[in-house]
Order: sequence, then structure tokens, then C-alpha cells
Amino acid sequence: MVFKRTFILLLIGLGIELNAVGQVKIGDEVSTIHPFSLLELESTTKALIISRLSNSQMLAMTPLEGALVFNTDTKCLHMYNGLNWQSLCSKTSTSLSIVDNADGSFTLNASDGTSYTSPNLIGPKGDQGEPGPQGEIGPPGDTNLNATAAIGLEQIIVIANSGQTQFTTPFPISDIKKIEVFRNGVGVDFTAVDSNTIELEIEATCHQDDRVRIIQIL
Repeated sequence: MVFKRTFILLLIGLGIELNAVGQVKIGDEVSTIHPFSLLELESTTKALIISRLSNSQMLAMTPLEGALVFNTDTKCLHMYNGLNWQSLCSKTSTSLSIVDNADGSFTLNASDGTSYTSPNLIGPKGDQGEPGPQGEIGPPGDTNLNATAAIGLEQIIVIANSGQTQFTTPFPISDIKKIEVFRNGVGVDFTAVDSNTIELEIEATCHQDDRVRIIQIL
């Protein structure tokens, strides 16, 4: 009984309080402890020093999930997540970079130094498919237009802006039937706005960088 009283007095002398529910507080104000605390430290002049291990010593352990150590090589706290040790110094998650190995595989490189190389994901080349249907015949090309230059034919090509519908003809309009307009190789309807301007139908409103070809017979 004397020994038990002496042990309790020693704990109090060291600034340690034990209560009936197994809570422990060490340091200042040992008479108060939060009801959800199992172990509580309070001091303005002293620090908690946890186990200090080298990287090889840390990796040799397989402790309970949630274990903490101070790694003397990385100068960081590390926590064991049940599978491996994770540094608590990084404020962001591990970043990844992808490298195309140009052989059908790729390599993932993590910022923690680990990497993974995939197998060839391309696979063998498949059989050639059936030929598709023949496309529609396009408008006459420049060669035909040059061949008809002798009969008085002129053309211009305009790179359109988005939403553009009005364009200037190569020459004053004498007969609207002597003008043909193509947007990206497809003939479109239009009307004359004045003696040198035509306006495309609303369905043919241009997108940015459309090619508008205006052919005019003199």
C-alpha cells in the first residue's frame, strides 16, 4: 500500500494525471482533460518527440495502420497506411507523369520515385475494311476555269469570317444568272444586294475560314 501511494505521488509530481476512465494528461493544467482525449499533452515550453528512424529502419517495420515516425533521412513525418509509408510533408497528392514509349506501351512516373510500365496496348493491326460509297462529283476545278478564260470568265476566292453573308463580285453585276457561288466546294443560292454585292441565303451563312468561290461570266 505504501508503494502504491508513493507511485501515485510520483506521477503527480511529474505532472501526470490518471482518471477513472483511463485518460492521461501530461504537462500543464493536468487537472483538466477533454472528454474525448485518451492521451493529452499541454505545454508552452516542451515538445513531443516521436520515434526517430532512418529510412531503412522505417521500411523494415510493418506496424499497425496509423503508426507515425520521424524519418531522419527525409526530415519528415511518415505515416503507415496499412500498406506502405506515406510522407506527411507534401501538401499535395502524389503527381504522375506519362511517357509514351513509342512501342505501344507507356510509363507512369510518380513523384515519389515509383513507376509503372504498361504492356503493348496497340495490339495487332486488323483487316482492312470494305471500301466506302463513292462521293458526289464536285464542282469544276481551276483547270476547267482556266480553259474557259478565253470566253470571258472571272473568279475570286474569299476566306470568309464567321457569320459573313455578303461578298463583292469581281465585276459589276449585269446578269445575276452569269454568277455562280460555291461555299467550300458546294453551290449555294444568293441574291444581288447592289451592282457589286451579293448576299448568300441564310442557310449558307459562313463559318470562320470558309472558302467562298465567286465565278462570273463577263
